[in-house]
Amino acid sequence: MARFLTSEWFEELEAAYQAEAEGAAAAKVARAGAYRPGNAPGAPGQAATAALVVEIFVAGAPQGEVRYQVVVEGERVRVVPPGAEQRTAQVRLRSDYATLAGIASGELSAIDALSLGRARISGDTGALGSRGTQLAGLDLVPAAVRARTVF
Repeated sequence: MARFLTSEWFEELEAAYQAEAEGAAAAKVARAGAYRPGNAPGAPGQAATAALVVEIFVAGAPQGEVRYQVVVEGERVRVVPPGAEQRTAQVRLRSDYATLAGIASGELSAIDALSLGRARISGDTGALGSRGTQLAGLDLVPAAVRARTVF
C-alpha cells in the first residue's frame, strides 16, 4: 500500500493509467476485427488530439507542497510526478491536502470541492468543456489505486 502523494503512489497511479490505456487499445483493435495499418492507437492517419495538461497543486501535504500534472492525450492518461520535467499546463487545480485526499478517495467529488470553494481552478477552463466526452469517464484515481492508497 502506498501513502497518498508519495513517489510510490505516483508509480502506482502511472501503472494503472498505463494498464487502462492498454486495455482500451486492445478493445479498440478487437472492435475493429483485427489489426490493420491505421487502426492502432496513434497510428498514422488517425486524427491527433492535442494534449490537455492539468497541473495539480496541493498545499499542506505531510511532505510539504506537492505539484504534479495529469496529461490527457487521446485515450491515454499519464501522470507527471513532482520533480519530473513539467509541461506547460492549460488548466491548474489548486487545493489543500484534505480536500484532494477526499477527491482521490472518492469521498468528495471535484465538482463539490469547487462549488464549496475548497478547490480552485484556473487557466483555460474552456479546454475542459471542449473535451467533455473525452473526460467524462476519467477517474483521476482509478479504483484499484484508491483501494491500495493510505490517506
